[in-house]
Amino acid sequence: MELFLQFGHGMKALTLDLSKKWDKTSVILSPRDMAPTQLKTWSIEFQKAGVQCYFDPQCYCPKSELKRLSQYSYWDSNLNTKLQQNNTPIDQQIQEIKNCNDIAKSVAYILPSILNNYDSSWANRFLRQTKRIIDSGHKYMNDKPLLATLTFPKDFLVQNENTIEPVLQAILDLDVDGFYIIAEALDRKYLADNPMWLSNVLHICATLKISGKKIVFGYGNHQLLPLALLRTDAMASGSWLNVRSFTNRFIDTDEQKRKSTWVYYPEALSEYKLSFMDWAFNHGHLASMKSKDKDFLDEGISKIFQSSAPPSATGFNETDAFKHYLCCLKHQVSLLNRPSYQETLDSYEMLLVTAEREIERLEKCGVYAQTRSFRDVIDVNRAAVTQLKRSHGFSLKMSWDSL
Repeated sequence: MELFLQFGHGMKALTLDLSKKWDKTSVILSPRDMAPTQLKTWSIEFQKAGVQCYFDPQCYCPKSELKRLSQYSYWDSNLNTKLQQNNTPIDQQIQEIKNCNDIAKSVAYILPSILNNYDSSWANRFLRQTKRIIDSGHKYMNDKPLLATLTFPKDFLVQNENTIEPVLQAILDLDVDGFYIIAEALDRKYLADNPMWLSNVLHICATLKISGKKIVFGYGNHQLLPLALLRTDAMASGSWLNVRSFTNRFIDTDEQKRKSTWVYYPEALSEYKLSFMDWAFNHGHLASMKSKDKDFLDEGISKIFQSSAPPSATGFNETDAFKHYLCCLKHQVSLLNRPSYQETLDSYEMLLVTAEREIERLEKCGVYAQTRSFRDVIDVNRAAVTQLKRSHGFSLKMSWDSL
């Protein structure tokens, strides 16, 4: 599995900087966060830096009035209606999206998708719209791999197997090279606290991956690291929470709220406010949060551990925090890229054991991660991985080398 960058607000410089540190960098571009003129100029800069680009049309909410999205020539607020009317073509939108891909010199096409609320008619509407988009894509996008976007609403992802399976079987018949998976977060939560949600995400991705399709999971975070158990091709993540968890914020303003700086401690799978890092410093516990793995110690976090001053006085800022999170996540992905399914599983289960111990140890010292603690979702991940082992463990083990 690779880690892609999910482009978000203010991530141009971050992407270019990380491309200098990483051997290979891929980014999924966001028209929500770049005007059409910026798509052209920034894409040139990314290409010069050796960054591989994808372009996500972000048509999840066609009624969105976000300024940048509405500036793109493919944008159509009536797209949802058109897709429900069999006699209304969408070829023009697909051709315009292809033009954006040509500008970005994308390595694969990502087809658009709409996020509709889940109800009794959702599955038929979803499959019909997806097929229509794919049919139009085949007319104009034949020079590189074609990825269909599968946008799953949160309420669908907590349904039982009898509801999930017919949709999944229909998806297997779609004529594409792979899928770009978008899973709506539960109640806009950064970390999912419902094991059904995570279990169904893993089940869907595993089924599609075992069938031979390329899988790119969008808007991911460290809770989705078990995607490595499926040899998922890539997971994308970014700086702000709206590019680490899909909450369909395309209906809101793109203004970013700056409140606290959070520092990721990879061994605990948790993030700590800079103010709590100061607290740990003042009470003699900060040194114990320094990773023994030097690959987790990037330049930004080293400011904190090499200084004799409290972390907030070291110059460590939001940009450092974002870089640190993404560098740690990339390294955690690499640590899970094991030669066999069993070795990957063992590594991931040890990751959870270590996180549980570290969170407990720090809490006994009075160091709390508060709302970004992994403590309450460790069992969620364990339950989801247990079900994955039962339903797909044998197939993954036997087909590991060919995935």
